[in-house]
Amino acid sequence: MDNQGNDRKNASNTNHTENGAPTGGLDGVIDFCRNHIGIIVGTGLILIVVIMLVAVLGGDSKKEDSNAETETVLNETETEEEVYAKDAYPEINQLFNAYYAAYAKGDVDMLTALADPISEAEKSYISVFSQYVSKYKNISCYTKKGLDDKSFIVSVYLEIKFKKIKTTVPGLERFYVRKRDDGTCYIDNLYGWFNVKMEEFEMDPQVSALLEEFSQQEDVAALQTDVWQKYETTLASDEALKTMVETTVPAAITVWGSDQVAAAKKAEEEQAAAEEAAKKAAEEEAAKKAEEEKKAAELASAVTVYATDKVNVRADASETADVLGQLEAGASTTRLEEKDGWSRIDYNGGTEGYVKSEYLSVEAPAGDTPAEEAPAENETPASSSGGLGEGTVITIQESVNLRKSMGEDAEKLATIFAGEKVTVIMSYAEGWTKVTYGDKTGFIKTDLLQ
Repeated sequence: MDNQGNDRKNASNTNHTENGAPTGGLDGVIDFCRNHIGIIVGTGLILIVVIMLVAVLGGDSKKEDSNAETETVLNETETEEEVYAKDAYPEINQLFNAYYAAYAKGDVDMLTALADPISEAEKSYISVFSQYVSKYKNISCYTKKGLDDKSFIVSVYLEIKFKKIKTTVPGLERFYVRKRDDGTCYIDNLYGWFNVKMEEFEMDPQVSALLEEFSQQEDVAALQTDVWQKYETTLASDEALKTMVETTVPAAITVWGSDQVAAAKKAEEEQAAAEEAAKKAAEEEAAKKAEEEKKAAELASAVTVYATDKVNVRADASETADVLGQLEAGASTTRLEEKDGWSRIDYNGGTEGYVKSEYLSVEAPAGDTPAEEAPAENETPASSSGGLGEGTVITIQESVNLRKSMGEDAEKLATIFAGEKVTVIMSYAEGWTKVTYGDKTGFIKTDLLQ
């Protein structure tokens, strides 16, 4: 917690060169966070590290005129400004006693009930810092009115007891407290030191202006100076405390801060990968849908055509493409598309092939029986190019495979066993014969039928 860092003027907590120019500190950390916002904001984690911790405990800033006599002005201050009311509201004291008890335990659930909102980043910071704190003691609340009758600006004086350290160290932290309709108080954590520095949540500019004005008031500055001097004196009196404040805890917070940046970067990378995967899946789905719509449109506009002569069916629209099979003169097929002198057809019920359009006609040959039709019973089967007459019934001598198209690697439709019969539809010069087997139509190597 930024005890003193929000209430004390000139508490920028920067290191300085001899000429007074800032060389690092809290402003540097804030700049780092904002420059790396793409990494850090991915998981809402803000790098607080050492500088913020030092501000909590009083810091190592060079306090101007720190040795000058400064009268501590509390309730006795007589100015036109509203003066502090010390411990004037029991419900506010009760609120902060509960808050700091929960903070010392790292009980973020309890803290969430007392202060709202608390970001995941601040919860993470609390869990680390609280590991070194035993308890908070001697809590006093210095209160002034907020923007309305249900709000207060509270400067909380406290002493931190670190684990295994005898001496407590004083600190001061500013809060903005609001009353609910039922009269209970809660901390408006929008104006806590964490969010003020990191700007994780949007703040009301009127409240921010009021808090800025508050920090310049005389009695506020006097209290800050008093606590600051006590802090420096206490730290100088206990070497173990000094080591804890300036070395041990800052080292732990530094490691924590590095882990948060690494975790945020990993989360950002995972999110980017997930978004890319989702984008790819959406593109694939869109492409699949487009292909289905294309096929549906093709089928809707498809026409039946007839081969005007015996013609090769090729794998692509090229005279040098592989031959898938042939269409006999008069054979019918479904044309899906015609382009550049080639017709893309539905060949063998699902396999697409290409035939030169000049060999196809939308008109069935007059008086001819399409090659796909079986001859009348009294007709003699015509001899095909393989020597097997169309309509010839053949008894299989040895088990053979019935395939979807010509080729030993074509899809197998069935295995036909010895003794079963097939009927020849057409034999082809490529060494394959098209046959029917039960309700299936496919191809068998011609030499296995002879």
